[in-house]
Amino acid sequence: MEFLKDILGEDLYKQVADAVNAHNGKPENKDKQVKLADLGSGQYVDKGKYDTTVAEKENLSGQIKTLNATIGDLKKNNADNETLQNTITDLQTKLKDQQTANEQISKAYALKDSLTKQGVLDPDYLIYKAGGLDKFTFDKEGKPVGVEDAVKPYKEDKTMAHLFKQEQPKPPYHPQGGTGGAGTANPFAKETFNLTKQGELLKSNPEQAKAMAAAAGVTI
Repeated sequence: MEFLKDILGEDLYKQVADAVNAHNGKPENKDKQVKLADLGSGQYVDKGKYDTTVAEKENLSGQIKTLNATIGDLKKNNADNETLQNTITDLQTKLKDQQTANEQISKAYALKDSLTKQGVLDPDYLIYKAGGLDKFTFDKEGKPVGVEDAVKPYKEDKTMAHLFKQEQPKPPYHPQGGTGGAGTANPFAKETFNLTKQGELLKSNPEQAKAMAAAAGVTI
């Protein structure tokens, strides 16, 4: 929730933070927690998708645990029973399939997280366009590697621009006069001098602030 400080200011931010923390701290609100996220950061994961992924993984983990226990009991108690030994073989095959599925879910979630950090707005679609999960590289722990290089061709493809978070252009300015582009006043110029605007500009765009100050004959 720290991103709100720049928007609300220290005092108002503290009031909002205290109210949210007070709400979340009440026992009756255990299942009604308030979470604030900066959607513009590109790192927010839809709760529905997250809960579904976690549920799938937990379900598969439970099945794997049950199969392991069943196989262990059958091996111990029925070593000479050919039919049961065949059953054990079938269960071992199912266990392997479940483990593979569990690994795929873990890889997919880790890859989507990495793609989101690269500014991808729709990780599922990009994975589909790339040809599936197998088109990406993972280390021995199942973590994706080389994601930045993998998405680079898509970032450079103008037809794929909608899949990525776009950087906002910096406000234009005119260094030779008292105003910037589109009539933006130069807060450092004598005729439009404004300390408040200077502070805001120094915080939001230091390079532009220095250029506008220099244009007005001020060194900062």
